[in-house]
Amino acid sequence: DLFSAVEPILPSLQEDDIVVWVLGSGPYPPGVVALQELLDAASEELEPEDVWQPEDMNDTCLYIFTSGTTGLPKAARVSHLKSIMCLSFYELVGASSRDVVYLALPLYHMAGSLLGIVGCIGIGATCVLKEKFSASQFWDDCRAEGVTVFQYIGELCRYLVNQPKRPREREHGLRLAVGSGLRPDVWRSFLERFGAIRIVETYGMTEGNVTLFNYTG
Repeated sequence: DLFSAVEPILPSLQEDDIVVWVLGSGPYPPGVVALQELLDAASEELEPEDVWQPEDMNDTCLYIFTSGTTGLPKAARVSHLKSIMCLSFYELVGASSRDVVYLALPLYHMAGSLLGIVGCIGIGATCVLKEKFSASQFWDDCRAEGVTVFQYIGELCRYLVNQPKRPREREHGLRLAVGSGLRPDVWRSFLERFGAIRIVETYGMTEGNVTLFNYTG
């Protein structure tokens, strides 16, 4: 869907030996790698472990967008080790395989993709992906999908608190909210209005190597 944004600068990218991969049927210009064709042709059998296992867990696993804690927005390097550590994120905050996690964060950020998606894989939990967060639909979604865990950024909780009151807004199974950037006043209002939900505020940087968890609330 986004290939048209890259196509005008394709010659300059190729001059710099930058390879463009696209997921989709195409057709695409010469030099563009169409991943769908390769996926369709790939064997279902796993390659031997020594082919795909990294030699060093500190080697680069992927690059991910960061809005720039240490400067301008950029593609930040994430190691294999850091990716593996994200598998335990939800376990650290008290979630389990029985939980249903509601995720409406952008997947080009570490919070949504590595902590959210990879975190769900790590504990074997069900993940409910919402393409775009809707404060007016949130509690209906929670009831419909049996949501028990919500991963937020602080603004999402503020949007919920600022919604007009509804009769059934305390009728839900949500037991845990985990995320970053929740202001104290919104925190208090959220609990007073929506019930006894455990909140675990965390803080970490995509480019950093330290993460903080507020276990005590």
